[in-house]
Amino acid sequence: MAKKTASTTLDGNDYRNGALERLDDAWILYRANQFAGCVSDAGRAVEGMLRAVIWKRDADVASGKKSLDTGHDLRELLTRVADLGLLVPDPRRDELQETVQHIAQLWFNNIRFASTKFVETRWFQRGEVTRKRTMKQAAEQFWYDCQEVVKRCEVLCQK
Repeated sequence: MAKKTASTTLDGNDYRNGALERLDDAWILYRANQFAGCVSDAGRAVEGMLRAVIWKRDADVASGKKSLDTGHDLRELLTRVADLGLLVPDPRRDELQETVQHIAQLWFNNIRFASTKFVETRWFQRGEVTRKRTMKQAAEQFWYDCQEVVKRCEVLCQK
């Protein structure tokens, strides 16, 4: 096996490791009441893990024959994972798909530039934040949802 040299191209392990770091970063930001940062990094963790699954399971992507240029669209990444045949029909697959769809409704790439107030207002308009559910509670649930997707992707990477 050739020694890996410094490159600007990430591989499956890089995406996986980066995703796990972003999830840890998100929790640190949550505990510091930096909710927009928490949401940004937790969503990025989901993106990274979906990319890791594709890199590890799609030989054409891993070899460079096919591009993983999906932008930051979590739905498109999930479709690519499903196209690999990794999401066999079962209730857990449906739960994973629903969770990713929900995360994708709340997260977008440029959220990394947004303030917590911006995210809170956007989430209030979507019903995630209400008079009875604070931004802190919503961000915590978002983090847990992202953590579940990351865990599921870990399993998919190993299949």
